[in-house]
Amino acid sequence: MATGGGAHWNPQSQRWEWADQPPSPPPTGGGGGGGRGGGPDPVRNGKVLLGVALGAAVVGGCAMAGWLLLGDEEPKAPAAAPSASGTPDPSTGTEPNPEPTAASASASPSAAGAYTVVRDDAGFSVAIPTGWARSYDENGSGSFYRRPGDRSALVQIFRVTEPDGVGACELLRVSSQTLGANPGYREVSVEAVPGSSCELVYEYDSKESQGRRRGIERITVAPDGRRWALLAAGPAADGAAVRANLTAVVESFRPD
Repeated sequence: MATGGGAHWNPQSQRWEWADQPPSPPPTGGGGGGGRGGGPDPVRNGKVLLGVALGAAVVGGCAMAGWLLLGDEEPKAPAAAPSASGTPDPSTGTEPNPEPTAASASASPSAAGAYTVVRDDAGFSVAIPTGWARSYDENGSGSFYRRPGDRSALVQIFRVTEPDGVGACELLRVSSQTLGANPGYREVSVEAVPGSSCELVYEYDSKESQGRRRGIERITVAPDGRRWALLAAGPAADGAAVRANLTAVVESFRPD
């Protein structure tokens, strides 16, 4: 994985910055940066949506591919290639994409520790917690990252292929309804965020996370107008780390 376009952590602005953008001014007094709550994680029932551990769900005729985090079933490795809608396509082969190439690490003083910018063959670069790697034994579509040997937390990224006329918050509300099939599911919030984006925060009971799991899923719009789903999930008791991971993903994500 090559370093995604000169990404580096700016300790003064507490942000990821890139070679093609001017440096951010240092933070002013009292404001704190990154952490707003955390988000829940999708259910592993074979159908998942945009959530943190995802699969694919079809609700009201809208294919919410990859949005729901898979529940706690054993993974069906490797996941089938996604169809145009993002839903796993059983007619395609299941051979995983080659591993992304190595990337350089940049330390950030976040709750989750240092991050490494990686280049993914799905067409983007992003910062993930150092030591995490691409995971192929997943039921959902898109790219998953986890700490090897540990399924308690994850990062998932995939393209949103639903029509642009369906708003980001509307898609996430449908996702939340589908996630409601998870035991103990609770929607924490669905809120619009700057940049025509929206974010869903939720929790549910998870064997993988050994208790409650928190997921945060965000739909974001790339400069070319394409929409992507960025998701982070992990134990609800460590919600600050889930939020820190999602913040690192959002601020470092660069599609090709």
